Amino acid sequence: MLSGKKAYICSPLSAPDAKGVSHNMDMAKFYMERMQVLYHCRTFASHAYLPLILDDSIPEERETALRIGMEMMDLCDTLIICGRRISSGMAGEIKEAFVKGMDVYWYDSEEKPFELRALKSWREEWDALQVCK
Repeated sequence: MLSGKKAYICSPLSAPDAKGVSHNMDMAKFYMERMQVLYHCRTFASHAYLPLILDDSIPEERETALRIGMEMMDLCDTLIICGRRISSGMAGEIKEAFVKGMDVYWYDSEEKPFELRALKSWREEWDALQVCK
């Protein structure tokens, strides 16, 4: 299904404190590795690394990080939503992926840790996902 393709990992970065942000960066790295192992694809998650040089709490730096993420997403074949929480940044990425006609999948490591679910529209799983600001 994804073997050899480039996949953009879409998971939350924002958190109430620096420890939470660091945890979310680690989760992004985990999701990248997990998708590589399970689906033999090449993965990228801008939020796994960009917060090391760009501060998400500074609006200008956040905008720069979001722009870089979108540019990297343009190089990918598919987008994989990881987890059940959708941040405002993720919502923008997901909507853009559908506009561009990318394949979009949802990976729920808690409910179905070995399954990717193809999504046909932005609203398909809205009720199952927690959308946050």
